[in-house]
Amino acid sequence: MTGTEPAFEIDGRRYTAGDRVRFPRAATRKDRDRVYEITAAGVDGITAEVDGCTYQLSRSDIGVIGIEHADQK
Repeated sequence: MTGTEPAFEIDGRRYTAGDRVRFPRAATRKDRDRVYEITAAGVDGITAEVDGCTYQLSRSDIGVIGIEHADQK
């Protein structure tokens, strides 16, 4: 990681395309347990994919559902 690629930063953590993440406060257990891959990241939010579906999540969306790298527990 060079630090120059587009990134989304929140709570002192940085997320870029290719990162695998979870959303710990998502509405359903299934959505909390899934591992999503970030396909695009920017100041205002991310685009993430899982099981052939693409989700565009804003900074406020992520504020509600949370975000963490998939290897965190």
